[in-house]
This record gives sequence, structure tokens and C-alpha cells, in this order.
Amino acid sequence: MMKPAFQIEVSDISDEELLQCRLLVEVNPNAFTYVLLNQRNMSPLVVKYFQLEPSKDVSLVETLREIMQGDHLLGRPVKETLLVYNFPESSLVPEAVFTMDTNREIIDTLHGNLQKGLILTEKIPWWELFNVYRISVDLHHLLQQSFSAGKYWHYYSLMLKSFKMFDSTDPDDCIKVIFYSDKMVALVIREGKVQLVQTFLYHDTKDVAYHLLSCCQLLGLEQEKVRLLVGGLIDKQSSLSTELHKYFLRIDFEEIDESIKVTDELKELPLHYFSSILKMAVCA
Repeated sequence: MMKPAFQIEVSDISDEELLQCRLLVEVNPNAFTYVLLNQRNMSPLVVKYFQLEPSKDVSLVETLREIMQGDHLLGRPVKETLLVYNFPESSLVPEAVFTMDTNREIIDTLHGNLQKGLILTEKIPWWELFNVYRISVDLHHLLQQSFSAGKYWHYYSLMLKSFKMFDSTDPDDCIKVIFYSDKMVALVIREGKVQLVQTFLYHDTKDVAYHLLSCCQLLGLEQEKVRLLVGGLIDKQSSLSTELHKYFLRIDFEEIDESIKVTDELKELPLHYFSSILKMAVCA
């Protein structure tokens, strides 16, 4: 049975506590993460992160089925479940020009048509944008079977929603970056408007610097003035952090919002590892 790369879990979680919880599950091609947030006292009871190794012999769906069947908490009843797809085949469409008739054409044009998939659409709260995205039919069926009452979101949509709720009080231009082991998701806000939400793959620290500096150049941001808000799997003393400080003067590591109770279990790991997904669990 696959074990999580890291986990935080309160011991002896009762059925009563679970029925006060929101379960947020994030799936991407290389990771599976879930959070159990007690909505009564805003206390995270569980945060688990599984690192997935791509394989020709074992599909993503099979790997996820094994994880979900082997986890003792995922089969227990909760108050509500949110399923978050973190896949790059997504396009943000202004509300003024959005129409359901062109959704597949948009995705096929931007991301190719070799993968047919299922096209889903959602209005992003607090932004005049729709998110049109494509995900695997087999993956969607698996999550429907496992979480029959679940509600679905795309990661980009919740990233924008949580930014508006928690991070937009600073009026300055901002690049918010969430790091994974092999990729980063970047949100660029200029003059209060969304300029870009995109996933970038990287192999080393120079790749990261290149992508972020390209964003600044192409979108008219001044790297000396823009705020770089960083979260996810990055250590403050790492070579990646050192590389970022070479080019950006304003770097903040994302913090847990004061509305979320920071438990002793949460303090076992750097809070910016999972601050973003906890914010999503609050605002979803």
C-alpha cells in the first residue's frame, strides 16, 4: 500500500467530528492530496500528501483507487466533499464572450485534440471569468464512484477564489506560485486583474527563474517591485529559494490565515507547505 510523502493527522477522530468536516481532495498527474477541515472550529484534522510516480504499467486511475481503498478515513461519512482537478488543460474565458457551444473547440485549439476527455465548465466566484477544462473520463468516473455526493472544481478556479478572499488586500502586483516536486502553478495579478494562471514544468532552479522572469517581461511587471507569494513544496533555505532571491526583492512565504486554527500537528511541518490548500478548503 502506498504511504503518504507527508501527513498530519489528529488521533482518534470520531464519527461526530467527521460529520462536521469538509473533505477537500486534490488530484493531479503526480500527486494526490486531501484535507479534512472541521468547519465548526476551523481546525484541520488531517492533511495528507501522496507523491505519485508515473508508470506505463500502472495508470493514474489504478494508483488512485489503491490509495483511496487503503485509506481508513476516505471511506467514512463527512459533511461535504469537494473534488479538485489540478490539470493544465484549462482555459479562462471572460464572462462577456463565454458560450457553452465553443468549450470543446477552445480546449482542442489550445491543448490539442489527441486526448478527448470530458469537458467541464464553472463560473469562478468574484471574477468575471469562466473556467473551461478537460479531464479524463476514467478519472471522473472513479471519483464519482468513490465520492457520490462530491462537488467538482478546477484548481485554477479555487486558486483565484482563495486569492480574492485571502490575498487581495495588498493592492500591489502579485505573482502567486505554488510549488510541487516537478511543477509550479503560477497566478499573475496586475492592477487587480488576472493576467495568467498556468502550470509550468521544471527540472531545476534555473527553469523556475526563467518562467517567472518571462512572466514579468511578457506581462509588464517590474521584478523589483512585484510581490512574489510562495507556497507549496519549497524550503526557505533551499537552492530554489536562493535562486528566487537573486531576482525578486519582495518574496513572502504564504501563511495560514488567522481564521484557520493552527494545531500542534500543523506545526510539525512548515505552514506554507499546505497553506494554499487549507485556504481552498475554507473558501470552496
